[in-house]
Amino acid sequence: MPRFVTPDGCNLEYRIRGEGPLIVLTPGGRERGEAVAGLADALAEHTCVVTWDRRNAGASDVWFSGESESEIWAQDLAGLIMHLGRGPAWLAGGSAGCRTSVIAALRRPEIARGLLLWSASGGQYASTFLGFSYHAPYIMAALGGGMAAVSQQPFWADRIAENPANCERMLAMDPDAFIAVMKRWMGAFYFRPGSDLTGASNEELRSITLPTLLFEGNDDIHPKAVSDIVAQMIPGTIYLPSPWSDADFMERFTGKTPGSVFDLYPQLAPEILGFIAAN
Repeated sequence: MPRFVTPDGCNLEYRIRGEGPLIVLTPGGRERGEAVAGLADALAEHTCVVTWDRRNAGASDVWFSGESESEIWAQDLAGLIMHLGRGPAWLAGGSAGCRTSVIAALRRPEIARGLLLWSASGGQYASTFLGFSYHAPYIMAALGGGMAAVSQQPFWADRIAENPANCERMLAMDPDAFIAVMKRWMGAFYFRPGSDLTGASNEELRSITLPTLLFEGNDDIHPKAVSDIVAQMIPGTIYLPSPWSDADFMERFTGKTPGSVFDLYPQLAPEILGFIAAN
């Protein structure tokens, strides 16, 4: 796949499919870009879709720095669009992809044509759950066995398998410095009144003037109460029901039903394509 090198030297892989208006699609979690291939394929019938492996995802480089991983991803998203030379782009994503897209639009509005959002995460429970899940297990591994133990965690072992140079990067890092980064990134998830969407304040959301399509949340990690507020805060948001149910999402999320939550994403394509065509 093509590769984009950020100003600080991080290698990020991406893929382009289709022709038409540019959409940059960011998945949730720390999942690789091709985790959302089903939705990308559906959208690429009428648009140009970019999927990408963020830092610490897929075959891109592992990289531990900065105040917030979501802020770094947002900077990289803007840099990728500038690298492509085809912007401004529709910024699309759910959960972590939603956070990244919103923050990128706030920090670098010139790269954004509009926002296509779903699975907005926030609230006390989701913020606590996500902050712990993303960071605490790796803090404990580093405390118990240094960076060698961290690199053996299944998630990071996969990053090394997909990009062997990541092994040297991880083992060369001081465990105390790694722990400090994990704690700092976890702090960015702490629930703050007036910031219902994790990573952005309600006041910041009010400043967004882009065409915005938002689908309702309906599960514990992406509660409807949060998407309701986001829809109220971003002026002119088109707010639609989720095409899947809480059970559809949570049973995949917990492993009760085979497959991935990303298998649900192609259901978003008709409304997304219609919104782009109208704007």
